[in-house]
Amino acid sequence: MREQVSKAALLLIGAGLLALGTGCGKSKISECNALIEVINKGVQSLEKGQKAGADPTGAADLKAMAEAMDKVAADAALVELTLPELQKFSGEYQAMAKEVSRAARDMATAAEAKDSDKINVAQAAMEKAVKQEDPLVDGINKFCQAP
Repeated sequence: MREQVSKAALLLIGAGLLALGTGCGKSKISECNALIEVINKGVQSLEKGQKAGADPTGAADLKAMAEAMDKVAADAALVELTLPELQKFSGEYQAMAKEVSRAARDMATAAEAKDSDKINVAQAAMEKAVKQEDPLVDGINKFCQAP
């Protein structure tokens, strides 16, 4: 169970966003950087939330992951974006973060109850949600790096 939790978290942590410095209008640069900063801070909080060996069920790590993903979604919602493309990416990222959070909470509850069927269902939901992140990050990077 712990390996499954860590694997899901590492998939999220593996996403890398680039900050911009030149190339397009100031509005685009500042909006891209603001959104990227929120997402990168969320990734950093996921890294800090992992406490190896603290809980054999992995429930504590899952709950920490859920809280971190809820915060990323909430913080991303606060970023003022005027560009429709970035608004779309932000909304999709927020939805993905909420799906990961929900799946992590479901998996934590199932782990505490030692319900392997519910763990499997929650893990499938987690994997489905996490698979959305790389294409979203790639899309944000591609949009933000374009002139």
